[in-house]
Amino acid sequence: MTSTSSRPRRHWLLTTAVTVWSVTSLIIVACMVAPSMPSPVMTAISSLAYALNPALALSVAFGVLLIVFSVRGRRRVLAAVAAVTTALLGVAVVVPTVSLASAAAERDIQLSVVGLAQSPTGGLEAPTETVTYASPEGEDLQMDVWQAENPDAASNAALIYVFGGAYLSGSRADWTPFFQHLTSQGISVFAMDYRLSTPSSPTWNKAPADVACAVGWVRENADSYAVDADRLVLSGGSAGANLALLTAYSAGTGAMTPSCETGDTSVRAVIDFYGPTDLASTARDTVSPAVADALEQYTGATPADEPARYELLSPASYVTADSPPTLVLHGGRDSGVPVAQSTTLADALDEAGVPNELVIVPAAEHGFDAIFGSFANQIAQAEVSRFFAQYVTN
Repeated sequence: MTSTSSRPRRHWLLTTAVTVWSVTSLIIVACMVAPSMPSPVMTAISSLAYALNPALALSVAFGVLLIVFSVRGRRRVLAAVAAVTTALLGVAVVVPTVSLASAAAERDIQLSVVGLAQSPTGGLEAPTETVTYASPEGEDLQMDVWQAENPDAASNAALIYVFGGAYLSGSRADWTPFFQHLTSQGISVFAMDYRLSTPSSPTWNKAPADVACAVGWVRENADSYAVDADRLVLSGGSAGANLALLTAYSAGTGAMTPSCETGDTSVRAVIDFYGPTDLASTARDTVSPAVADALEQYTGATPADEPARYELLSPASYVTADSPPTLVLHGGRDSGVPVAQSTTLADALDEAGVPNELVIVPAAEHGFDAIFGSFANQIAQAEVSRFFAQYVTN
């Protein structure tokens, strides 16, 4: 027999479980559907919820158990709360998953459920070498070299990666699963440092110069790493994508002077992961105040104060018929950098006759590629492989 004294304890545990689970679940759902992101915390929750979306199915299953226990315990209010929350969370799982599956099918990409829990297979798990590629103003800038073991499989192609972090933070080691994946395909990777901004020291005139310097350094040292200097791809995420596009499009124009003595800074192609392409409109249209604040710290001014500076740092300003082929990837639910930044760039590239591919990944937030095995990133990596095959390694 169940003792009478144990019933209040069970009721209390059930009430606590339903309350904590419901509040947590509703916060997640609210962040996923919110039209604006007033805090970085909401952005982070939304990003993780979309990237790890299939895992939320476990929470839905837990909700079903809470409904069963509440009904059996004749706790009708708790059962109703758990039922409503489970339904909302279920929609938050099904809709994004169906959207991603449909987008993958349209692009003839096979998504893998098993891949959700897998890390990259093959390739290098760590850099083969770390070098100092420049020391502007006495600050050593380093570069991790991931030299592919079988470069002939990719025609000695290489990717230079510029990390993101709103120009204020980040590390060249942030996207190591991506680098391992590329080296498994025979593509070497050069992951670089650049100077980050602080409240007292904006680096708008330094960070782009560092990226140009890094490209020049890789070109000059390509033979040492069995890399073809004419098969270099420049890529980055978010702020890093802005710097990559800016360097790729402005090469040879004299607009960006490298922070070291170097020669050619051109690249074969560029891959843009959700980067701002027009800084003034990014600051104006973003739903995240943190993004506008970061741009102001990076540039040392607002768009109203220094419109010419914002234009100087906007890759869209440099698009010409000579711009390199470009792959643009952007999450359809990006709350940091508006999707229009990528669609507008693609329109400009089309008008200039530049080969390009625009991939809007549905149900994907800013930084969707941070979780390597996510459905969104599976789509992105398939597109990256296709882009390399068409424009770089063919």
